[in-house]
Amino acid sequence: MEELYASGVKLAYSPEKSYIFESGDETEASNVQTNDVICESEEDCIGWVIYQKNASVLLDDDDVEENIALGIYLGENSKPLLCGIKDGVFRQTGLIMTMLHGDPLMKRVTEIIDRVVEAGIYNYWNSLRMHSLKLSSLKITMVHPLDGYYSFNLHHMQPAFYLLLMGWCLSTLCFLVEIFYNCVLSKRNLN
Repeated sequence: MEELYASGVKLAYSPEKSYIFESGDETEASNVQTNDVICESEEDCIGWVIYQKNASVLLDDDDVEENIALGIYLGENSKPLLCGIKDGVFRQTGLIMTMLHGDPLMKRVTEIIDRVVEAGIYNYWNSLRMHSLKLSSLKITMVHPLDGYYSFNLHHMQPAFYLLLMGWCLSTLCFLVEIFYNCVLSKRNLN
C-alpha cells in the first residue's frame, strides 16, 4: 500500500469496501482519503481502471480469476485488461465452516479439511472449475505463457521416442543389409 500511495495513482473502490480502511490505523485512513476515488459500484471502478488506466482497484483474487476465465477482463488476443501486483495480497480471506461449539465431529471435520487443503485437492477443484469456465466462455485461446510453470513429462516426449525407435530400426536394417551384401559379395568373389 505504501508504494501505491507514493506513486500518486488514485485508489478506486466501492462503498462496500470502505470497511477495509476503517479498521486500519489513522495514517493509513488519511492516506486513503487523500488518494481515493469512491465509485458507485465495483463495476464502475473496474470500467474506469480498464478504460482510463489512471487508477488502481482492490479486487478479490477469486473474482478476478473467474472473470478472466469467463473472458470479461480480457482484451484482444486474450490479453488481460487488468494487471495485478506481484504478492499484492492486501487482505486474506478464506472459506469458513461454522459448527456448534463442542460438536463431537469437530476434530474429524478439521482433520478432513486440513487433509483436503494440504493434498492440494481444493486447488485442483478450483483449477477444474476455472478450466470449465474457460471452455464454456469460448473467449480464451489455450496458450500457455513461456514464463509460467508447465508440466512437461514423458507423455509429451512420446513422439521423440517414436522417432528414436524408427531411427534405431532403420539403422539396424541398414546394418543387416550391409552384412547380407558383404556375405553375398564375398561368395561371388570365391566363385
